[in-house]
Amino acid sequence: MCGIFGIVLKEEGMPVSAEAVERCADALAHRGPDARGLYINRSVAFAHRRLSVIDINSRADQPLCDKNTGVTITYNGEIYNYRELKKELQSLGYSFLTTSDTEVLIISYIAWGKSFLNRLDGMFSFALFDPRKSLVLVARDRLGVKPLYYTICDIGLLFASQPNALVRWPGIMRGPDMIGALSFLSYRAVVGSRTLFTGISKLEPGYLLEIKNGRYTSERWWNLSECISRSKPDYSDVRELLGSAVQRQLVADVPVAVLLSGGLDSSILAYEASARSQVHPICYTGRVEPSDYDETGYAMDVAAEFGLTHRVVPIREPSDINAVAELVRLRGHPLGMHNETAMFTLAKAISKEHKVVLTGEGADEIFAGYSRLFRTPYDYNRSKIIAALPSPLAQLARRRLGLGVHGGQLQFFLERYTYFPADEIRSLAIDGQMRREYEMELFDHFATQFAEADGDFFSKITHVFVSTHLPALLEMVDNTTMAAGLEARVPFTDHQLVTAAMAMPGSQRLRWRSPIASVQALWHPVASFSERLDVSKYPLRRGYRGVLPKSVLSRKKMGFPIPLGQWAVGEGATQYRSLLFHEDSPLGNLFNPTALRRWFEVGREKPSDSFGRKFWLLANLAIFFKEAFS
Repeated sequence: MCGIFGIVLKEEGMPVSAEAVERCADALAHRGPDARGLYINRSVAFAHRRLSVIDINSRADQPLCDKNTGVTITYNGEIYNYRELKKELQSLGYSFLTTSDTEVLIISYIAWGKSFLNRLDGMFSFALFDPRKSLVLVARDRLGVKPLYYTICDIGLLFASQPNALVRWPGIMRGPDMIGALSFLSYRAVVGSRTLFTGISKLEPGYLLEIKNGRYTSERWWNLSECISRSKPDYSDVRELLGSAVQRQLVADVPVAVLLSGGLDSSILAYEASARSQVHPICYTGRVEPSDYDETGYAMDVAAEFGLTHRVVPIREPSDINAVAELVRLRGHPLGMHNETAMFTLAKAISKEHKVVLTGEGADEIFAGYSRLFRTPYDYNRSKIIAALPSPLAQLARRRLGLGVHGGQLQFFLERYTYFPADEIRSLAIDGQMRREYEMELFDHFATQFAEADGDFFSKITHVFVSTHLPALLEMVDNTTMAAGLEARVPFTDHQLVTAAMAMPGSQRLRWRSPIASVQALWHPVASFSERLDVSKYPLRRGYRGVLPKSVLSRKKMGFPIPLGQWAVGEGATQYRSLLFHEDSPLGNLFNPTALRRWFEVGREKPSDSFGRKFWLLANLAIFFKEAFS
């Protein structure tokens, strides 16, 4: 895994400043501490900062160029099936000078053209230059494990692993994207192709950019919905598919560690890694306070069960605003969740001994782990029934079940999925800064996601989680671990496993505990029966029954370890409040100071965790604006 940067000028023959390219790439130095490289040819320049994982010899440093054709690549990620592809290419007469997966990418393109993307099993973002055709291809993996940003300006196209590298280029304007800011506050992430920077876009997962003769074309090379429609759901495949994914993702020329929380997902990875590796991996766990939220005991049980070396890293609450600002600066993005600082602390500890770690992200999205949100269809059906009742009885039922006014499926889902309601944000904003049309663009994004998904309401929700929620989560994991020079691999995002899981009906992923459980739940809010009357991630619990300790299989999902409402009004958040409410607040041109203070004073009377999460989002947006736009 690495950091990449490049520029493709519109006009051939225009000189590229090596100094400017290197300056931009230096913003990514934390992602690749082992080597650096620069390539300039005609009007194309690639830069690379390398974290050496496969073929750690300098011969595999990047940008890497094929001497026969001149085809050159700068690449971030890992191709897990590179050995199989290499054998196939050798049988076709191609030879290799390295043992790297990077060279396999180049030769695969030379042999098969851009269709070689469909042969890749891995996580990747890359740019490839073919001087024979004056062609540049920029591509991103299927699920969005590896990030890629780009901007098109007067002189051409620039791309990078993080947006903070792009804004270093001379002449690139630094300005906040208001729709991006609204998206971050509403969903803890910027959805779709937008970012928090005006004029800078994300290359979305499964997409390819082609640049030739100053023209840019975008192509979707992988489509989840099409793959699901061709898949035949089979529960028995889950364990084999996941085990195979773990085995492939253990491929490395350096040791691979495992992030072990003691929960279901990470415990499965610890088991599979220990069963499929000749050298048992070392597991790492973060110990948090207070003890009610400490999962170390569960993690120790799992490590002992499988005979794994286990290391515990103390995690403090995120009170130090300077530590948060450091991570915001390295990521080039505000922190949507306070546990990102915990992951950064863990990553720094792991990176002292390892360059690669397996993590469990993705399981909740594909196997319906967020049971309260995935029960939205159940709530929707109850709401539809209530709508037919006499008004007094309907109001009583809605209060009892915590249901709002009945509406369309998408609106019903978004009311539950949104962290900071848009109308509440708009009430705090200076007139015109958060216009209603901004909300409509975000709504249209989710409407498109719903329309793409075949099937019932549950299928539409899972499609949003895999196509929108998961890429944002993976971006956070990538940028947070890479801030410490650590590569995170995510076996649950293996595209074959994702396709198989998504083809399963919802009733097989989120299962009622008994035939009458759905009836027992009728008069109770989802929060009161979730994981009591139903079982989330049922295919995983069923598949690993008899392998994992019963305490792991039956555990409920752990909540946030810090009561954010109390934190927001307490001493630990003093510096955050000072930044947010100061007369020179970084958000001063966006939010009305009087309205913001009034909102906070009302919230502090009964500081709920919902209020605390909103405060965290506002404070982090302020930190980001200060770092990026001051």
